[in-house]
Amino acid sequence: MNDLTQSRATKGILLFMKKNKDLILHSLMCSIGGFLGGYAVLCRGNLASAQTLNMIDIVLGIVGKNREELLLRILGLFLYIMGMEIVILFSKKTKINLERYSIYVDMAGFLILALIPEQVNMLIGILPVFFIISTQWSVFHGVRGYNSATIFSTNNLRQMLLALNEYAFGKDRKQLNTALYYINTLFWFHISIAMSYFAVKVFGIYASLFGFVYAVPALAITAIKDEKVSGSISFDIPLAK
Repeated sequence: MNDLTQSRATKGILLFMKKNKDLILHSLMCSIGGFLGGYAVLCRGNLASAQTLNMIDIVLGIVGKNREELLLRILGLFLYIMGMEIVILFSKKTKINLERYSIYVDMAGFLILALIPEQVNMLIGILPVFFIISTQWSVFHGVRGYNSATIFSTNNLRQMLLALNEYAFGKDRKQLNTALYYINTLFWFHISIAMSYFAVKVFGIYASLFGFVYAVPALAITAIKDEKVSGSISFDIPLAK
C-alpha cells in the first residue's frame, strides 16, 4: 500500500513539473537575476542589471574629466547591447535553443566573475554581468502571456499592484491569477538577493559560483521543455475554490 501511494505521489509530482515547467524555469531565472543583482552590488558596489544609471554616468563622463571610467562605461554599454544583439541574430539565423544558450552564458559568467580580482576597478568587475544580464533579459522575459523581466523588479511590482487592485474592486479571478504570478516572480527574485548576501559574506567574489545552484536545474528543465505532455495544460495558476 505504501509503495502504491509513493508511486502515485511520484507520478503526481512528475506530472506537475511537466505541466508547470515553464513557470518553474521562469522562477529559477528570476532567482539567477536576483542573485546576480545582489552579487554585483555587494561585491562591486554597482547594479549592472539596467543601463539607465550607466548611460547617465556616460553622459556625465563626457562632460566631466574621468576619461578612463568613461571608456569602461562605454564598454559596459557595448557588452549590454551585444548580449541582446547576439540573441536577436541567433533567433533569426539559427535554430539554437536560446534558453540553453542563455543559461550557458550564465554559467560561463559565474566562472569569469570568480576569476576577477577583488582589487580591480569596480566597473571591470561587473563587465561580464552587463553581457550576462542583457542576454538573459532578451531570452527570459515572461511566460504564459505575462510580460515580466527576470533581471529587475520595478515593472513586476507595478503589474502585481495593478492586478491586486483590479481583483479587489472587480473580483476578477483572472486578475488574482495575474497577481499570484507576479508575486511568485518577485518572491524568487528577492529571496535570491538575500541568498547572495550570505554567500558573499562567507565566500566573497567566489560567491558567484553559487549561481550554479539555480543554473543546473534550469538547464535540466530545458531538456524536458520539448516533451509532449498528454492532456491540456492550463495557463492559469490553479487556485482553491
